[in-house]
Amino acid sequence: MTALYDNLGTNRQSVLDLPFREGVGIITQDVAKPHHPVPLVATPTWVTLDSGLVVLEFNGTTEYAESDNTPTADLNFVSGDYTYAVWMKWSEPSASSAILIGRYNVNVDGWEIYLTSSGADRLLSLRHSHNSLTPNTNSSCFSENWTQSVWTFLVISRDGLLAPHYRNGEPVDVTYEATGMLDPDTADHDLVIGVRSSKDATFYNGQMWRPRLWDRALSAEEIRVLYDREKRWFA
Repeated sequence: MTALYDNLGTNRQSVLDLPFREGVGIITQDVAKPHHPVPLVATPTWVTLDSGLVVLEFNGTTEYAESDNTPTADLNFVSGDYTYAVWMKWSEPSASSAILIGRYNVNVDGWEIYLTSSGADRLLSLRHSHNSLTPNTNSSCFSENWTQSVWTFLVISRDGLLAPHYRNGEPVDVTYEATGMLDPDTADHDLVIGVRSSKDATFYNGQMWRPRLWDRALSAEEIRVLYDREKRWFA
């Protein structure tokens, strides 16, 4: 299993991969080499699509997934590049923002990826927190025009001071602060999926499949390969 997984080029340096194969229960298995334990909190709903693919649905008020600080020390991205990918079907939020994933304390340390409703627009943002660089306690970037209520393949690939965003395999315009994406301060926090780091707000509302992390920047070609390989499940 591990040999076959590693032989697939797009899995190289994968450090988190949650394909949601279980279809039942209160924990989901990380199939990447670290095999992080990922409990599901407040029982998100297992949903089988018409294609047969199993996804998770979060209610936007109480449900999320997490993994404790110590087992996720390898996800403490600081100076190195990394990539996040997920298929999402984001529903109208119960709050203005919804955390997709993060390991952070905002304006102190760590990294987070989140969605925001801003009037009629829908934004995707990456934020690095670095209290050691006061007064620049964080640096961030965002892209616009993210659509709700349809399946979308979302990728952010941090590459030094830049962090290209991709929608359905294609790059989109990204707005950066003048500093670019400065390194986040080292963080000792739980990994959260679908909720703020405090685990009491900014809940994600909608369906999600296969959140993934790599400790490298995926190329545009690799991202396109992933989209082309997986889009059949959401046709």
